[in-house]
Formats: sequence, C-alpha cells, structure tokens
Amino acid sequence: MDVHDLMALFVLLGCGLLFVYWFYHGERIQHNEGLGWDGAAYADWAQRDTLEVLRKNDLSEYYVGRILPSLVVHFLSKWLHYDIGSPTGVIRAFFVLNCALLCGGIALMLSIARHYGWRRNIAYLAVSGFLFNYAVLTNLSYNPTLTDISGYVLGLAIIWAYLRGYLQILWLLSLVSGFVWPTMIYGSFLLIAFGHTKLEAGPIPRHAHVLALANSLFLLVLSGWLYFVKGLRQTPGTTELKLMLLPLCALLYGGYLYLAELPLINVPAGLRALRRVDWRAIVAALVLVVAVKWLTSYFSDHSPGPLTIVRYIGLLTQASLANPLVNAVAHAMHYGPFYLLAVFLWRRVAAVAWSEGLGLTLFTMLFAALSIGSESRQFLNAWPVLIVLVCQVLHQLDEQYRIDWWFTYSIAGMGLILSRCWLRINVGLWTGDFQNFPDQMLYMYTGPWMSNQMYQVFLAVTLLCSIGIAALLRKLPVQSSPGLSRDG
Repeated sequence: MDVHDLMALFVLLGCGLLFVYWFYHGERIQHNEGLGWDGAAYADWAQRDTLEVLRKNDLSEYYVGRILPSLVVHFLSKWLHYDIGSPTGVIRAFFVLNCALLCGGIALMLSIARHYGWRRNIAYLAVSGFLFNYAVLTNLSYNPTLTDISGYVLGLAIIWAYLRGYLQILWLLSLVSGFVWPTMIYGSFLLIAFGHTKLEAGPIPRHAHVLALANSLFLLVLSGWLYFVKGLRQTPGTTELKLMLLPLCALLYGGYLYLAELPLINVPAGLRALRRVDWRAIVAALVLVVAVKWLTSYFSDHSPGPLTIVRYIGLLTQASLANPLVNAVAHAMHYGPFYLLAVFLWRRVAAVAWSEGLGLTLFTMLFAALSIGSESRQFLNAWPVLIVLVCQVLHQLDEQYRIDWWFTYSIAGMGLILSRCWLRINVGLWTGDFQNFPDQMLYMYTGPWMSNQMYQVFLAVTLLCSIGIAALLRKLPVQSSPGLSRDG
C-alpha cells in the first residue's frame, strides 16, 4: 500500500466520519420539520404500512413511480425494530439507507474500473466524481428523505450491468428503477433493446449537422409554442424570462443542443446497426416498459401527478432561457468539475459511447438533449454514466497527456470545493421569497430558481473552473482526427 492508497483510505474515512456527524447533527431542510415537500410524502409512506398505501390506490402514477425507497425503509425499520414514528427517526432511517447505497455504489464504480482496466488514479478519480458533488456531500444530509440517492446509485448499477453484459440483472435493475426514478425506464429501454450492437466508426457526416440543428430548433419552437400558445408557465418563484436577453439565450440554447447531439448522429450507420439488433432484446425492453406502466397504473388513482411529459418538457426548456447557458452553470455547480471535463472532452466522450454500441449511444443522445434543462437533479440517474464515459476517455489518453495523480487530486479537490459541504444553508428563517436570501441559500443551487445575482456569481465560478481544467488539459496535443472521427 503506497501513499496514494493511504490518501484514498484517509479520504473515505473522512467521508465516513462526516456522514456520522451528519446523522446526528446534520443541517436539515426547514420545511416540514426537516422532511421538505415531496420528502414529507415519502416519509409518511414509510411510517405507515407502505403496501396498504398502495392498495388504497390514492397515489398518482408519478408518486407510485417513486415509492420503493419508502417501502424499503418501512420494512427494514420494522425488521430492525427501529422507531421511525418521529420526523427525526424517519430522516435518520432514510439517511442510513442512502449511505449504504453509496457504499454499494463505490464498489460498483471500482468494478467498472477493473472492467476497463483503469489505472489506479483514474479509478480513484471516478470514485471522487461519484462522491464529491453537491448531490452527495450536501443535499444527501440536507434533504435525505428524497429518492435522489436511490436513483443515483441505481443509475450506476444499470450502467455496470450494461457494460458487464448482464442482461437479466440489467432488466431487473431497470424494473426496480421504475419505482424509484420514473424517467430512468426510457434510458433503460434503449440500453436493453439495442444493447452493444456495433456501430461503424467514421467521420461525422454532413447530414448530422442538419439534424442536430433541426433538433435544437424544434425544441426552441416547442418551448415558444408551449409558452405563448398553451400558456404553460414555470412555477412561482422561478427566475423570470428577460426579453432583452432572450435572443442571446435562445442562440446559446440552440448552440448547446447542436454541439451536444452532433457527434452522436449518423443515420446510415444507425440503420445498418438496427439490422443486427436481437429482436428478443427489443421484446424484453417492451415487456419491461409495459410491466412498469401497468403496475404504476394499477396501484395509482390513474392521475398523472404533478409532472406530465408535456409539462416536464415545457419547464425543461423555459428555465434554460432565463439566463444565457444557465443549464451549463447549474450542472457545473451541482456536479462539479466532471461536468466541465465532459464539455471539454465531449467528442471523445461521444466516441466512447459510440464504441460501446447502439444502446449506450442512444442513451447518451437522450440525456445529452435533456441536459438542456437547468434543474440538475432531474438527471441524477444518468450522471454516473457520464462519470464512467469521461474516465474511460482519460484512460485512453497516452502518458504524454499527463493524466496523473496531480490531475486526480486537482479534480477531486475542485469537486470538494464545489460541493459546498462547508457552506451553511440555514442562515435564517425562510420568508417564502425564493429569489432572495435567506431562501436563496438553498435555491441558488437549482437552475430554475437561481436568482440573476447568483447566476452571475456562479457564471464567474464556472469560468474560473473552466480555466483551471483547461490548464490541467493544456498538454493535450492538437489533432484533427479526434474532432472529426468517432473512433477518437
């Protein structure tokens, strides 16, 4: 065991001690005695007989799609004779479940590292990307009764099963995710149905530019139609659109989508790959979706709940037009330097997804498009996939690129700082004015509610971090082929 292994053990021990401290003294959300909004419902279902809650058929399909963590907490607490009748008790039960899931997530990430044969510093870097972000080091303790960490670790487990070729495990994990994080079922469908079907590598075709541009224009037009024709508006307290900035916001919005989708589009290669897809895998994927949809409908009151697909798409697009590239700023602040690394290395990241097959390529294309939304926690389930793809890109880089221990420590340190686990959120009693302090101490981390002032602050932080990452990557040789070809 050398100094780097000792450092890794020291960091993990430090995280463990921090989680123990948070168990007893962690800062909690001010609403509903630390339970929050949706978290209060999840806690209530855990405290009651969760199966009886399902039998009553008084939940919307949306909430049935998130009930599994409550079910687990209910039965584990009953089995262990742990009292969850009080807000403190149920909060701590969810907190322990989340910490246990994170431990499993670390093991899964190290298993993926062995699968790819990553060097130790890349493996440790992957673990740091998984742990050192706002979702884990801040929101886990602040609002533990949410289903976020369950969806987060399930997302990692699903990509692990996909990469290892465990189709049955992938199917079962995807079924479970249908009752933890509803949107994951669509990504899982793509992974199962199209799997590792090989795609031909080659230069980006001309039609990819047209289709990528058409996709960005379509979402812009859809956003405008939902806003002006259908009258869809963001929830109260979100950052309002500014007419003066709207043209710039729309231009950058379209450019972001265009660049995100461009390296993943090749229609002829995709059609040739479709001929080799195993029809049994498509059937398995369809059975999965039908099973999840049927079960959520059977146990629900048949209402869609607070977030329909149309409303989801509308709010996803509107919030990102409040300030220029506010989605990129929000993601960088939520997930830390790994998001910025993905932006810098996106062509190579897309090439890794492409090399893994049609399933992961379509999955990446889907969530790359959805990342135009600025509420970063909506994409927690897909974030582990991006960590894996970025680390595989770094692993593929030759020694001359100096992806060394200094690089690992720098990125991990940046992640710790950007997680803001050192910053207190409850600096005063909330007033209900989300756009101003003290409420903004919480809402400044979420794109739709990020005030104009905090957007400017975090834009500056994002630019500084980007300069730092560019400096770390400065030894990358300038080559034309990685930017033009998917085989990197």
